Amino acid sequence: MRAFIQRHLDPATRVGECLFGLIMALGITGAVRLGTNETSSHQLFVAVLGCNVAWGVVDGVMYVMLALFERSRKSRIVNCVVTAPDDAAAIEFIRAELGTRLEPLTTPEERQQLYQWVLELARRANREPPRIRREDILGGIAVGIMVLFATLPILVPFILLSNADVAVRCSNLIALGMLFWLGFWWARAVGANPYRISAGVAAVGIILVLITILLGG
Repeated sequence: MRAFIQRHLDPATRVGECLFGLIMALGITGAVRLGTNETSSHQLFVAVLGCNVAWGVVDGVMYVMLALFERSRKSRIVNCVVTAPDDAAAIEFIRAELGTRLEPLTTPEERQQLYQWVLELARRANREPPRIRREDILGGIAVGIMVLFATLPILVPFILLSNADVAVRCSNLIALGMLFWLGFWWARAVGANPYRISAGVAAVGIILVLITILLGG
């Protein structure tokens, strides 16, 4: 399962899906508790699991649709470049698409050479209509699995503890610890300050918990 997820999702996507799953779980425990005094641990277990399963399905479908959208956007760029009336118009279109991204990293001469290479690549590209591919669907499945896996540790208190209030607080602590760990791992992956990023990510979770507590959750 781990190899399957690593094969179909890049590290940033994996971290992002775990973060979304944890934040969703924090939000749903607070939302279910708000205005209800008789919510049981079992009901909270069902609510959190059901919410994150639904979110995993939705996020998986969105992953597939975004992959198709990005492929369609690239196809549109290639078509516009290939059908341009001359090289100057084609390169101007490429510059409009890529110039702002390349400007901080290249000189004007280097960018002009890159635009020419992109033009040559576009003319050799296979211009088949964009469609959903097998790897898109597998990536969407991996997204759903990541969201579900992120939920499992914070469901444990609702299984072991009958007191809903204690189970919620224990679940929140587990979620906050996981948020800190994810922030640390994320920062190490991108070369940022791990403690600063971890504290910032965990702070988002703490704010959500405090808001729900202040509102009566």
